[in-house]
Amino acid sequence: MFPLHRLLAFGKAWMAQWQSRRKTSHRYRQQAAVRRLDTLSGIQGKNAGETFARRIAYLRKLDPLVFEELVLDGFKRKGFIVERGTRYSGDGGLDGKVFRDNRWIGIQCKRYKGTIQTAHVEQFARDLSRFGLTGGYFVHTGKTPLAVRRTAICRTNDVCKTAGLETGCHQIVMLSGRNLVDFLTNSIRP
Repeated sequence: MFPLHRLLAFGKAWMAQWQSRRKTSHRYRQQAAVRRLDTLSGIQGKNAGETFARRIAYLRKLDPLVFEELVLDGFKRKGFIVERGTRYSGDGGLDGKVFRDNRWIGIQCKRYKGTIQTAHVEQFARDLSRFGLTGGYFVHTGKTPLAVRRTAICRTNDVCKTAGLETGCHQIVMLSGRNLVDFLTNSIRP
């Protein structure tokens, strides 16, 4: 039997998808994301290291909104129920949500060329609290310094206070580098 909460999540995600597809700019970027996945999957190098370097460089050059749609499509291809945002800017920092283990998990996508900022992860944690979520995926194309990893793996109140997160702890999973490229091009689940 299909659990009621999963059915409700599916309905909510379907409605958000319908609303976003009504907007021409969303529809265009969703279609572009499908084309970019084909291109990404076709990028090859002389060895695995070169293939990865070329693919991550390609992701860093994408339009940020197409990158966002590409990531959301990746979660959908992996079998998650995906709730897309209905607007691209001013949405409070969440680019979408996925339904996993009977709860919603927030998604934030950042297309970086350099090192990610701790402040962006902290803001994501505050946004998760504002939306009543306890976990999230911070998906990015940049480098993750150790300080950001410590902020993201927030398990005790002491860590939350030192990270400036007064609203409680969140489990934030970083999806970047090889894991991101494999997630988008292969069948691994985050």
